[in-house]
Amino acid sequence: MEHISLSAELGEIRYAIEGAHWIADSVAMGTVPDPERVHSAPVIISAILLLVENRLHQLGRVLRGEENPGHLLTPHNATTQEEADRDDVVLRAWDWSGMSRPSPSKQKDTEQPHPAAGTEPISPLEKNPPAEPNKQGEQPTPTEEQS
Repeated sequence: MEHISLSAELGEIRYAIEGAHWIADSVAMGTVPDPERVHSAPVIISAILLLVENRLHQLGRVLRGEENPGHLLTPHNATTQEEADRDDVVLRAWDWSGMSRPSPSKQKDTEQPHPAAGTEPISPLEKNPPAEPNKQGEQPTPTEEQS
């Protein structure tokens, strides 16, 4: 069974950022190998950064347990437990054998949003009363509340 090497995944993200950096430096220094393509450099850099942003977002969801690590599996990060470096973090895909895998559309219908880690929802009774006009966010003093 293949697993996901976190260091290989982060390394690939680093290479993508280095590529965007190289393109930006090449444009800035006037050393683009094909000068006719200088105009496309901002679009290419933007695309690379968008891919990096989305991959980091997905990786964050996996690390928080919100997404199956198997969704990260690609040839660049595939490893087996035996091949993995002892210092590497190895992610294992969730085992769906023996149970039916929920369809994404059904999962969205039944999934309730969860608060961010380390936060708790505030019950309506605990919310602060709205500030009075002309007081710009000041909380009423105990004497103001009683009158």
